[in-house]
Amino acid sequence: LKFSCPSPRLASESMAETKVRCYPDGAPRPLVRGWLHAVLACIGFWFGLSMLRSGDPRWELTLLLLLKSSSLTASVHLHLLEKRTPLQYAVANAIDFFLLPFNGGSILAVVTPRSQPWLRAFHAFVLVAFSVAIVPPVFNWTLLMCKKEFEAAAGPHKSRTVISLSCGVWIYVAWLIQAGFSMAWLGYLILLLLGYFFWNAQYIGVPPMPWHGVNWLSHDDFHIFGALADACALWYAIPAACAMAAAA
Repeated sequence: LKFSCPSPRLASESMAETKVRCYPDGAPRPLVRGWLHAVLACIGFWFGLSMLRSGDPRWELTLLLLLKSSSLTASVHLHLLEKRTPLQYAVANAIDFFLLPFNGGSILAVVTPRSQPWLRAFHAFVLVAFSVAIVPPVFNWTLLMCKKEFEAAAGPHKSRTVISLSCGVWIYVAWLIQAGFSMAWLGYLILLLLGYFFWNAQYIGVPPMPWHGVNWLSHDDFHIFGALADACALWYAIPAACAMAAAA
């Protein structure tokens, strides 16, 4: 079973009934994932900007909230605002992926002590490198998928996957080495691995789960696991940032 977009004749009617938007690659995009990230982004920006305005000394936590909220906003732009051309879709997708390393890597601002500014700068450099490196393959892959050139799209897709996984490994290993094992680290890792499985299910031929339909796909499961993983990150980051600020 594979879910697809409605025919052009019924597109507007089906859109209203199913709350699904079809992008230039022909795949359905349930709007629920965009609304989920819109809510989370608003909450994150509200807390982050409030802390920034009040001069909260836990500025590492402020940075984490603002970076994650910025990444979520890019997802909102991708999923809620209609993309009428392949170029619009490719640009939005590239922006979304560009911000993902900062989303996940923001935890390193809390993990790395203030007494190690050079290590913080090095982490920032690595995250920027991953962000810049992932843009070309994502952009090209999106355009090729829109053109239905699936064989040509395999190369950029592989590059995108390798860069994403390498960035994730960098973040998780650095967190473990610098801060040691914790249940928050384990929870974050397990939840993102589960989410990554559901995200890739659409590409590796895994049959839909019973709860999947036009309005909810395996990709949306990924976003739920991602939100739960962020809760684990905050579980670690809030007390760690408080301790860091208190020791300053």
